[in-house]
Amino acid sequence: MEELAKAPLSRFTTLKIGGEADRLCNPSNIDELVDLLGRLHETGEPWHVIGGGSNLLISSRGVPGTVIRLAQITEVKTSEAEVIEAGTGARLPHLARWAAAQGLAGLEFAVGIPGTVGGAVVMNAGAHGSCIANVLESATIFDTQKRDVITLSNQELGFQYRRSKIDPDLHIVLSARFRLKPDKQEEVEVRIKHNEEYRWKTQPLNWPNGGSTFKNPSVEQSAGSLLDRAGAKSLREGNAAVSALHANFVINMGGASSLEVTTLLKRMQDCVHKQFNLHLKPEWKKIGLFSASELEVWNGDS
Repeated sequence: MEELAKAPLSRFTTLKIGGEADRLCNPSNIDELVDLLGRLHETGEPWHVIGGGSNLLISSRGVPGTVIRLAQITEVKTSEAEVIEAGTGARLPHLARWAAAQGLAGLEFAVGIPGTVGGAVVMNAGAHGSCIANVLESATIFDTQKRDVITLSNQELGFQYRRSKIDPDLHIVLSARFRLKPDKQEEVEVRIKHNEEYRWKTQPLNWPNGGSTFKNPSVEQSAGSLLDRAGAKSLREGNAAVSALHANFVINMGGASSLEVTTLLKRMQDCVHKQFNLHLKPEWKKIGLFSASELEVWNGDS
């Protein structure tokens, strides 16, 4: 297992922001991961897990303790007819295309989500009218308190909009099983292409970004529409700016800091609150050293 001291983290996030971790560990398989977690439990050292680095803001001031990057645990296989099993670090676009090649439908929505299986299960990632909860059969998880590997069914995971019962501070997704439906490969690929093209037309993919910034307040109200109507597209803080293409995307125009981003997020929230009396809750997760004023962005999130 690769271990690096004082490792810069910005290159491991889609927003390209993040200071140094005291230590960065890259386990190459589940056995290495479980062994590492056991050692961290014994020493009491703080730890954080990252996957593909999307939907994530890492403090420019750094992250105390160990950061565990799961990007190498990527095996994807067919475990039985119409069921595929994927490691926690497998990227969703790859998984969607792999399923299509097997003539299996159901993951086409995931081709436009730049995250990994583990993070997608934790937050019930979704797009194009579908989400992980619609196709996931079960997830295998390491419980760091009980130091045990358990498997939870879809129902036991308690999926809701952009959340599940998994606590990222206590549980780590090791792998997930998806039950799909047989379909003609070419028809699945047509839907995948459509979703890819839509993403390129509507999202600022030419700029580093963290993905959708805020959760939709309700089925009827999208965060992007509310931000747009509140005039948030004109907002900029240092080298962090709201995308002119999609108001629910924050882009790094080059060298942006986490402080600039959190300040911008607070201004975006204030715009919507002033115009619509609604509080937008971040979809992103955060790790590292943030001040009390920066953490106000996540106040009231659940």
